[in-house]
Amino acid sequence: MATQSNHSEIAEAMADRLAAWERQVITDHELSVLLCRSASGAIERGLYEAALERLQTFRLISPSKDFPPGTVFHLFGRSKPSAMEVACAVDPFAYLSHLSAMEFHGITDHFSRILYLTTPAEKEWKALAQQRMEKELGKKQVAHRSARLPVLRPLAADRIEGMRIESVRRSHRGAFKAVQSPAIRVAMIGRTFLDMLREPERCGGMQHVVDTYRDYGARYLPLITQEVEVHGKAIDKSRAGFLLEEVCKLDHPLIEGWKATAQRGGSRLLDPGSEYAPFYSEAWKLSINVPSLIQDGATGGGTA
Repeated sequence: MATQSNHSEIAEAMADRLAAWERQVITDHELSVLLCRSASGAIERGLYEAALERLQTFRLISPSKDFPPGTVFHLFGRSKPSAMEVACAVDPFAYLSHLSAMEFHGITDHFSRILYLTTPAEKEWKALAQQRMEKELGKKQVAHRSARLPVLRPLAADRIEGMRIESVRRSHRGAFKAVQSPAIRVAMIGRTFLDMLREPERCGGMQHVVDTYRDYGARYLPLITQEVEVHGKAIDKSRAGFLLEEVCKLDHPLIEGWKATAQRGGSRLLDPGSEYAPFYSEAWKLSINVPSLIQDGATGGGTA
């Protein structure tokens, strides 16, 4: 059994490691990893609970009110983290996407009180978590499991720092990058433009997507076309091709090639979330169900 002296020594060792912690928050699992790295003897559940109590007593950590008790903690003396920093810290496999990514990249004037995240599907998430724990704990993984210490798992929250959280689970998450300041992960710009076509309702609505393509399509044309070419489905290519060619009046070798994949069908809509409209683009085999484009005469075709 661990003694009071051992409890104190381990808590001090964990405090030293916390002083070098890069983020403003830490999860219960991450604290359990610090415990395993700090303990030289047997690892017990009581040892973790004692260390946690000491760290809170000395106010080195304090529980977050946005998560279940005892799962996420704020570090003393750190600046208040933003919702996106907390979200990316708590879910190590999630990244900012949709309107949140648009805001980060500076391609929207909409400022939502919703934080949009993309994270792996449940089965993939568990596999990634297992790989991460094996790397973090090494030979102490068995002792960690035997002591029933907190494992890496999804920690859901409806709101973080006052922002509502909306997570999208995907088997194919797409390209994202890590940013050091603030410490977050965010969808790459090309992926963000592809997400706009697929889920405009999470990107400020289809009219905002159209406006964003108009404003920034030329600037990011190579990145948009490359992402759509590699990861886009036929319907994505039709939507992107229509917006880039007929709305933005842009040319690119890949765009011309996408026309070969266009096939007319009743379910082929520019805005996937709106009703069919009897105005269509003959070149892109799309129902142009966005009122402003019909008014502007940007359908490139006629009525069905």
